[in-house]
Amino acid sequence: MRRARTIVGLPIISLAEGVRAGKVRDLIFDPAKRTIAALVVSEATWRHDAELIPIEAVRSFGQDAVTIHNLTGLVTARSQPELEALMVSDIKLDGLLVMTEGGNYLGILEELLVGPQGDMVAYEISVGFAGDINRGKCLLPADEALTVGRDVATFPDGIEALASEEVLELEPVAESPRVNGVRGLQTA
Repeated sequence: MRRARTIVGLPIISLAEGVRAGKVRDLIFDPAKRTIAALVVSEATWRHDAELIPIEAVRSFGQDAVTIHNLTGLVTARSQPELEALMVSDIKLDGLLVMTEGGNYLGILEELLVGPQGDMVAYEISVGFAGDINRGKCLLPADEALTVGRDVATFPDGIEALASEEVLELEPVAESPRVNGVRGLQTA
């Protein structure tokens, strides 16, 4: 398990051709399927379409690089309407308000923890600077989310008890220092 932000910036290596296909500029999430849907290799400009790598084309999320099977995994956004729709949707996970279905404030979504296949494992929630220092941030299991919308993510009432237990089970991956300009990760 690792923080989603540690994937951004990693080089993308094509195993079949032995070339660097670019680097991860951003991630496209599918909140309904609770997974990374694609990696953004280049953003769209007025002259060029965005280039993406669908999650199915990813071989592995390594410590120092993302590997893909071959360069045919690199596609344009327009050629993948479902991915393009997710890319231009108004749903931005970073900074999303997190509430219970009963209307209780849980915090602000600050980070996603993802599994080895790009699946969302947990949401890291911040309750504010003072609360984070006093109790620490909490982790909510991704599969417990009822809805993830443009403005708010909702969880069932009583999730607070599960969140405190989950912190013990899901330890975030600690980021190691940069080595030769490459960011590495250590598993917790």
